[in-house]
Amino acid sequence: MDRECNSQCGCWHNGQHYPVGSEFWTDNSCSTKCTCPTRGGKVQCSSASCPAGQYCGVQNGKPECLDHTYGICNVHGDPHYVTFDKVTHDFMGNCTYTLAKVCSNSSVPYFNVEAKNETSCVVPWRPTLTRARQPA
Repeated sequence: MDRECNSQCGCWHNGQHYPVGSEFWTDNSCSTKCTCPTRGGKVQCSSASCPAGQYCGVQNGKPECLDHTYGICNVHGDPHYVTFDKVTHDFMGNCTYTLAKVCSNSSVPYFNVEAKNETSCVVPWRPTLTRARQPA
C-alpha cells in the first residue's frame, strides 16, 4: 500500500500511519493521547493520563497504560539467574550483573539491584545482592 492510499484509509502523524478509530500516546509519559477520527482526517490530540490503578509504560516499543503487577527474579547456585519473564541464564566468571533498576522517571523510588559472582574456595560462585544509590 502506498502513502496516498493510506491517507485515504487513516491518518498520518509524525511519519506514522494510524487506522481510523485508533488511539495512541504521543510520548512515553502518557500525557498526550491522540485519535484518528475519519478516513484521511487530521489526528486529534488532547491532554490525558492513565486511569487509577495503572501506570504508563512502554510495551513492544509503544507507550501504554499498564496494570500494576509484580515479578520475581532469582539468583542461586553456581550461578543461575532466572529473570522476571522466567528465562533461565547461567553466567560464569567474576562479574557484576544488574538484576533490576528503575529505568525512567516514575513514581517508584530509585533503586539498583546487582549480583556479583565471586570465586571462593568453599562455594564455587557466590551471588551478592547490593542496593546502590541514585547516580549523580
